[in-house]
Amino acid sequence: MSLEIVHYFAPMSGYAYLGAAALARMAERHGCVVRHAPVDIQAVFAASGVTPPAVQSAAKKAYRRADMRRWADLRGLPLRETPKHWPAPGALAARYILAAERVAARGGEMSNAVLAACWARDLDIADETVLSGLAREIGVDAQDIAARAHDDVTAQEAAGVTNDAIRLGLFGSPTYVLGEDIFFGQDRLDFLERELIRLKSGTEIARA
Repeated sequence: MSLEIVHYFAPMSGYAYLGAAALARMAERHGCVVRHAPVDIQAVFAASGVTPPAVQSAAKKAYRRADMRRWADLRGLPLRETPKHWPAPGALAARYILAAERVAARGGEMSNAVLAACWARDLDIADETVLSGLAREIGVDAQDIAARAHDDVTAQEAAGVTNDAIRLGLFGSPTYVLGEDIFFGQDRLDFLERELIRLKSGTEIARA
C-alpha cells in the first residue's frame, strides 16, 4: 500500500505554489499518493492565533517577497511578487479543486493550476470564469466540475478539510502531513523526504 501525504494548503498561498512541483516530483520518486486538501486559511489562522501575511508588518512583507523570489529562482518558477489578485477569497477555488478530484481524480492538477494562476499568471482565482477556464486547461469537463463545486457534498468536504486542519493544530500553508508527522512550509520538503525514505525502508524490511 502506498504511503499518503496530505497536502493542506490555501489556494492563494504563494509558498504552496513554490512547493507544488517539488512535492509532486517527490511523490513520484517514492511512489506516494498526495491528497490535496485546500483549507479556509482564515479559519486556520483564527484558530491558531496567527496573523495573516496580508496584514503583517511592512518589514515582514518585504522579507517575504525577497524570500519567495529566492525560492522561485532556485526552483526555476515564474513568480509575480505582488499579484494583482492577492489575497483572494479561496473558498470557490477550494471547491473546484475538491470537485476535480471527485469527478476525475485530477485534484492535484487543479491545485497546481489554481496556485499558478495566482502567482504566475495574475489571474483572479475567486472568479468562476477563471476557474472554469483552468478546469478546461487540465482537460476536465468544466460544466460538470462547476456543478459539483456548488453541491452540498463538496461544501461538506471543504468544511471537513478545514476542520481536520484545525483539529491537527495546523497554522499555515502549505503543511504536509505524513502519518502523525507534520511538516510546515515548502522549505521542509527535505525533512518530509527523509521521513518517507525511513518509512519506506521499514516497510521493505517488514515485507522481506
